[in-house]
Amino acid sequence: PRLLVDMDTGEVLFAEEAGQPWHPASLTKLMTAYMAFAAVQAGRITLDTPITISRKAWNQAPSKSGLKVGASITLRDALYVLIVKSANDIAVAIAEAVSGSEGAFVAEMNQMAKAMGLSATSFVDPNGLHADGQVTSARDLAMLALYIRRDYPQYSDMFSTERVRLGKFNHQTNNGLLEHFAGTTGMKTGYICASGLNIVATVERDGRKLLAVVLGGSSAR
Repeated sequence: PRLLVDMDTGEVLFAEEAGQPWHPASLTKLMTAYMAFAAVQAGRITLDTPITISRKAWNQAPSKSGLKVGASITLRDALYVLIVKSANDIAVAIAEAVSGSEGAFVAEMNQMAKAMGLSATSFVDPNGLHADGQVTSARDLAMLALYIRRDYPQYSDMFSTERVRLGKFNHQTNNGLLEHFAGTTGMKTGYICASGLNIVATVERDGRKLLAVVLGGSSAR
C-alpha cells in the first residue's frame, strides 16, 4: 500500500491499496505519542512527569531504551526515545504513566482512532509488536499523521530528530530519509517480519508540503 497527500489541501496525489488492512508495526507509536500529547494538554501528566520502567515494560522485545527496571526519565525524554529509537519498553511505560495500565491506554487509543474516523484501525498494544488484531491502513496512518501535525505542531521536532542520547546510549533514528532526502521534515518508520518495512514521511520543498505512506516495502530503498 502507498499513499501521497498534499498536506495543505488534503488532496490525494497518488494512492495504491490505501484502504487495505495492514499491520502498522512501530507506526503504532504515532498514536501512542498523540495520546501522550493529548494527556499533557489535558493536564493529566506533564512533560516533566517521571516515566518509570516497570517489569512489564522491561520485558518487551527490542528495540529498547537500555533502561533497567525501576529506572525513570521525564516524559519529554521518553517521547524522544519513543519516536527516535522506537523503543518498545518506553511505549509501555508511557502507557502505564498516562492511563494507569497498558490495557486502559490501548482502550483510549482505540477510542481516539474511532473519534478520528480511522475506520480500518484497531490497536492491541502501544508499541506495534506483532499481534493479530493490530491493524490499520495507509489512509488511516496518513490521517493520524495529519492530526499530529495539526493538533500538536509544537512537538514536530521530535519526529525530525536523527539521534538522541540517553546516558551512555546514543540512539539513532531508522529514518534514513532525514539524512538523505532534501526537505524531509520527519515522521516514523516501522518494521516487523509480518508487515515488511513501513514508513510515514513528511517533506517540505519549494513551498509544498507532502506526506507519504509506504507499507510493506521489501527494502529500505
